[in-house]
Amino acid sequence: MDKLVDASLSPDLASRPFKFTSKQGRNRRAQLLSIAFELLREKNPEEISFADICKKAKIPRPSAYHFFPNVEAIFHGIRLLHSEGVVEKLIALKNQNFRTWKEYIEKSIDVAVEVTNSEIAFPRLIYGYRMSHPEMRLVGQELDAKLANLTKEGLVQKFELNHLDTLDRVFGVAISIADSLLKLSYRTYGDFTPWMVGEAKKATISYLLNYFPEDCEPRK
Repeated sequence: MDKLVDASLSPDLASRPFKFTSKQGRNRRAQLLSIAFELLREKNPEEISFADICKKAKIPRPSAYHFFPNVEAIFHGIRLLHSEGVVEKLIALKNQNFRTWKEYIEKSIDVAVEVTNSEIAFPRLIYGYRMSHPEMRLVGQELDAKLANLTKEGLVQKFELNHLDTLDRVFGVAISIADSLLKLSYRTYGDFTPWMVGEAKKATISYLLNYFPEDCEPRK
């Protein structure tokens, strides 16, 4: 439950749609997220309504609107939980040694797959559902940009990379390539197949080879 509270109130990952509230408010917010999580394990997102979540959580809809304006905002809270899991794993890579920058990229993709596969609700929501609300889509894009930046920072800390003014955009594209192929794998096969994960790695590295040499010196 604490994780769900933290995910729903993470100011660094999504400051606009979520605000800090009283302890009771935090608990109710976490309860709504927890119930949505349960329902996502049983159903596809399109089959779940705001009313369904409120009913099972035993929280009146007028009260629930104080915490989430719609069902997509609740789903976004769960996406934050997923993203925080990815962030934790990416930060942990700082303590690992990598022989090449390509090995680091491959491990970053493995981390994303590992976290996404840790809960059946995650891929259903992230790759099987498209947010229709413009605000939620915008926050999702900002979240993706922050994850791309974290990957970039991890790589820059470990290897002597070429200085590029467009480095942020380059990594944004690189992460989008990997993400698109993982989405294709899930929507085609209902899973992240080893072959498709391998293709995501190859495509991402091939793109980055346009900007970085095959071998970069590790930082001392």
